Amino acid sequence: MQPAAENLDTWRRLGFLRPLAQVPHGLVTFPRRIIPWVEPWFLAYACLGIVQGGMLPLLLPLSAGGTSHAGAIVGAMNLAGLTAPFWGHLADRRRLHREILLAGMLMALAALLLMPVRLDPLVKIALAGVLGLGFAAANTVANMFIVEVRPQEEWDARIGALQALSGAGQVAGLLLAGFIGGRYALAFAVAAALVAAALPIAWMTLRGIQVPVARSTACAHPALGGEGWSSAPQRLFHLVSWQGLKTLLQEMEMPFARLLIVWFVAFIAISAVLTMFPLSLIQTFGVSTRLPATTYAFAAGVSLALYPLAAAAAKQYGARVVLRAGFAARTVALAILSVAFVWQTSNVKLALAGFATMVMAWPLLGVSGTALAAQLAPGEKGEALGLFNAASALAGAVGAVLGGWVMEVYGYGVVCVVSAILVGLAALLAGAGQPAPISPRL
Repeated sequence: MQPAAENLDTWRRLGFLRPLAQVPHGLVTFPRRIIPWVEPWFLAYACLGIVQGGMLPLLLPLSAGGTSHAGAIVGAMNLAGLTAPFWGHLADRRRLHREILLAGMLMALAALLLMPVRLDPLVKIALAGVLGLGFAAANTVANMFIVEVRPQEEWDARIGALQALSGAGQVAGLLLAGFIGGRYALAFAVAAALVAAALPIAWMTLRGIQVPVARSTACAHPALGGEGWSSAPQRLFHLVSWQGLKTLLQEMEMPFARLLIVWFVAFIAISAVLTMFPLSLIQTFGVSTRLPATTYAFAAGVSLALYPLAAAAAKQYGARVVLRAGFAARTVALAILSVAFVWQTSNVKLALAGFATMVMAWPLLGVSGTALAAQLAPGEKGEALGLFNAASALAGAVGAVLGGWVMEVYGYGVVCVVSAILVGLAALLAGAGQPAPISPRL
């Protein structure tokens, strides 16, 4: 195998690596035909998607033993996503991408095996943090395995295929969690088995692969938009560094700062509602675990088909218009949830409709948010997107903790009402200014 420097020279001569300014920034969605772009190691990430994106959003809050504990446990897992820059830069600097992936899987596996055990709540919170560390480590290197061995013109299609497979894993995980129901020990065992199955897949299919391409080079051709759960692979492609963060803060311009603040506040509110919904629906209306799980799975499945439409709308009308539409859709959904949970009179169908609308609105936000962050970035776009993704992870953690506390003290209806107001304000503020529509990829 050639040394890294010779590999980089070869890639430049072949035209795969271009200077940052010459690489267009656009939108990546699922390719029309996914199978030709799938690689064997994608199956490992499909298993992680089943667990992280599908099973854990239901398992963690429902098995926590209380609303405040539920919020703290989910918040700890989301907060650990902030360690992604450490894992990503360690892997890039030491060329340990495969090793970081395997170590992350082992951390997640160990935590899943211990979660069903009767332990002190603080220990459970710590285990959730270990889960988050594992997923952050594993997911931050995902797209780098694509840019290592594939020509640049294939990156979009392969990254889109990986995202599609992860999204399908989320749907499968939600259905699986609903089928298992309230047998939480069994559910955690199945989740652990899936992560255990992912380990040999990653070990065998990625043996001998070294990543010679710097992340900054890969991120110059960014995949914009991503999966709808914290610390998912797409959200951890772009990482912020300490030097990049200091530069961003020094050069921060008002449009980017406004977007960051609006997004952060809105996603605190959204995270609070989404985290506590399954537990609240079961406690308020006495439904089975299968009902929120299947509703979530249906909405997540529909949202997969909406990504291309959201990308097309962003390219035609501009990312800001789509972002505002996404916030507006979630404001309507939160208003519906507020009515359902404040009155609490046989409003199960109304609550499910509001929740499904919340989930299906994600492609509008996932596509437009990252695209607008790239447009408004004051300097290097990969660093700006890394900061944007870190803000999303922090908002997910803060929202989960606040949602659990407010629900325990005031009720879930209050969580929905306050969130509807905050996201409605975000929809109004997101309309300030109007960047030009996004140029399609060359």
